[in-house]
Amino acid sequence: MIGIDTNLLLRFILQDDDVHSRVARRFFESVDAAKPAYINTIVLIEFIWTARRRLKMTRQELIVILSGFLDSNNIVLEDEPLVELALDGMIRSGEEFTDVFLALKNINAGCDRTLTFDAKAAKTVPGMELLA
Repeated sequence: MIGIDTNLLLRFILQDDDVHSRVARRFFESVDAAKPAYINTIVLIEFIWTARRRLKMTRQELIVILSGFLDSNNIVLEDEPLVELALDGMIRSGEEFTDVFLALKNINAGCDRTLTFDAKAAKTVPGMELLA
């Protein structure tokens, strides 16, 4: 496996820089199931935050991208089963992927709940609770 950084992933997905996007595309064309690209959860969350907050990517665009990562034989995601569950939870709850993933990750680590000041997430994300 070959680990990748968030900036490489962003350039590949966005195709917004002539030089770096071309290099990123060549890299992703070169990986395969025998030597896949590895996206750890820090990179995935950083990518999602940048895509949603800074680049104003829609939920649907993000759902398509995450589904593509999950379906790819050339990409390995850290915590892939949790990513799948979080994507499903995002679709069902209308919440942000990162909130759902965080709650699931904490449950997986043995936490009985995740406290938040986000009232909407506390109502819709299983395992999240409002700290009042």
